[in-house]
Amino acid sequence: MHGKLKKEGEYELFKTTAGHQILSLDEKEWYAVVETSQGHILVKSDSDHEKEKTVDKGQYYLADFKDDPEFRDMPHLFLKDTKTMYKEFVLPKGLPTNNDKRKKVIVTDDKVKADKVDYHVKGPGDKGSEKQYHQDQGNGSKGNKQDFSDMTKEELYEKAKEQDIRGRSKMDKEELKKHLK
Repeated sequence: MHGKLKKEGEYELFKTTAGHQILSLDEKEWYAVVETSQGHILVKSDSDHEKEKTVDKGQYYLADFKDDPEFRDMPHLFLKDTKTMYKEFVLPKGLPTNNDKRKKVIVTDDKVKADKVDYHVKGPGDKGSEKQYHQDQGNGSKGNKQDFSDMTKEELYEKAKEQDIRGRSKMDKEELKKHLK
C-alpha cells in the first residue's frame, strides 16, 4: 500500500498581528504553527485571529503513507507553494483534534516536486494500492523506461534495493540510473 489521500483543498499560512503563524485549511480548520526548543508543534485553534500578512496560500493534500519507498509511514501535509513545488509537513500523530489539541509536526526544509506528490498521492488507478504505482510504468513495454533524473542517490539506491540489483552499494548515481528499469 502507498499514499492514500485523506483530504485536499485550499490552505493559507498567515502571520498574525501578535506575530504568530496560523495555518488555515479550507477556512474551516485553524492551527497555530509553534516553534519550540524541541521542534515544531501544531496547536488546534479557531478563526479568531487578526491577520497581518499572508505568508503563503494554495492547494494542500493530506495523505497517509504505508510501505511507500518515497515517504515515511505516517501522515503528511503537502502545501503547494509554487506551481512546481510543495512544502512538506510530516505529522507523526496526525493533525490536532478537539481532544488532543497539540501535536508534533516535522517541518522539513526540503521542497518536494509537485509531480512526485501528485503521482504518489493522486496517481492513476486504485488510490492507495500497489496497482496505482505500476499502471503507468509500461508493464515491461519496450522503450518505456522510468525517468530517474530528479532522484537523489539515496532514492536511486532504494529503488535498486527493491529491484535487487547486485553491486548497488558500490555504484555511483549515474551507474544506479543505468541499471534501474
